[in-house]
Amino acid sequence: MARKRIIIVGTSFAGYTAALELKELVGDNHDITVVANTDRFLFFPSLIWYPFGLRQEKDITFDVRPVYDAHGIGFVQAEVTGFEPDRSRVLIKNGDSIEYDYLLIGTGPKVDYDYFPGLRENSFSIVGLKAAERTRAGWVRFLADPGPVVIASAQGAACFGAAYEFLFNVRYQIAKNDLEKKASLTYVTAEPFAAHFGIGGFGNARQMCEWMFTHYHIAARYDSVIKEVIPGGIVLESGETLPSRFTMVMPRFLGVDAVRNTPGLGNANGFIEVDDGYQHARWRNIFAAGVAVHVKPPGATKVPCGVPKTGYPTEQMAKTAVRNIVAEIKGDGAPKVAAKFDDMSAYCIMDTGNMGMIIVGDHMLAPREHEFIIPGPEAHWAKVAFEKYFLWSRRHAHV
Repeated sequence: MARKRIIIVGTSFAGYTAALELKELVGDNHDITVVANTDRFLFFPSLIWYPFGLRQEKDITFDVRPVYDAHGIGFVQAEVTGFEPDRSRVLIKNGDSIEYDYLLIGTGPKVDYDYFPGLRENSFSIVGLKAAERTRAGWVRFLADPGPVVIASAQGAACFGAAYEFLFNVRYQIAKNDLEKKASLTYVTAEPFAAHFGIGGFGNARQMCEWMFTHYHIAARYDSVIKEVIPGGIVLESGETLPSRFTMVMPRFLGVDAVRNTPGLGNANGFIEVDDGYQHARWRNIFAAGVAVHVKPPGATKVPCGVPKTGYPTEQMAKTAVRNIVAEIKGDGAPKVAAKFDDMSAYCIMDTGNMGMIIVGDHMLAPREHEFIIPGPEAHWAKVAFEKYFLWSRRHAHV
């Protein structure tokens, strides 16, 4: 069997999982190289706590290079600027290129901070460590001079779960700091109703969230389009202005520039359309996993809502793609595998500060035969425990 060069772009949930899974399956018979613009793995779910000083960078990141070195996986730290699929090349910023026999793209998203005026300058975010650090500084200033708070999920956003977690963690921190009389809280969302999540809802999550909104005096605006973020609040397309001393907006995602710079690789928004084996239709030696993949929304909404591609389905996509790369390498009719996004199991823990919800379903998207939501303080501690388990296991190369 001829030795193959497999390039994986990205080293987060998709890329890191794919690299170690592939190494387990092909051993030293083929060359595996990861190309990424960072040497750090970041556990994104913990960024909901970072702005409140509850986590430090060392708690939620680790250096991937020792793991790759120990397993004979190559690593190139570089910014990928584009691809040449017809020539099977990855283009990097210094003008060099890297050739491949098979390519797996697990880059994650580009955050669209220019979607509407003021988003970049006048609001905070928790998408990425640098954004969360800026949000932490903003939260410190807010505590010294409190006032109304607006947490929002913008039109086209997809990461609704994190927005709800941050919303309820803000509520918890406001209470801990005895600021309830000074800091009103409003949630603005593109969703048609509470806990739609971009997937049409889940079990009785809507009723639970609506109860929490009422109990904690959180105002909500649904089917909302943000026109502009101003220094003192948010302006909605409806004409309403919501005053805010601290504004966090979950923005929409696009595909990364490297994909958008490559004609035919992605769709208009830069996401890669793949089959249920996560293989590109045109270039059959290209695969993709995670946020880089296009997932069609399960139904139309008045205001556009994206579909969340969280850690668990991202890892399942990566493992499916890897198995199909191995099948391609083996040839001779080696069986392929499929894992349709809609049919993947749903596992999520939504933290609310000192409480939370454990969410379990037999399918990511409806219809489902089984969907359970278990609320209570045990959900908060389950999320903390999972964070510790996940980071320990990945630091020790268990995926």
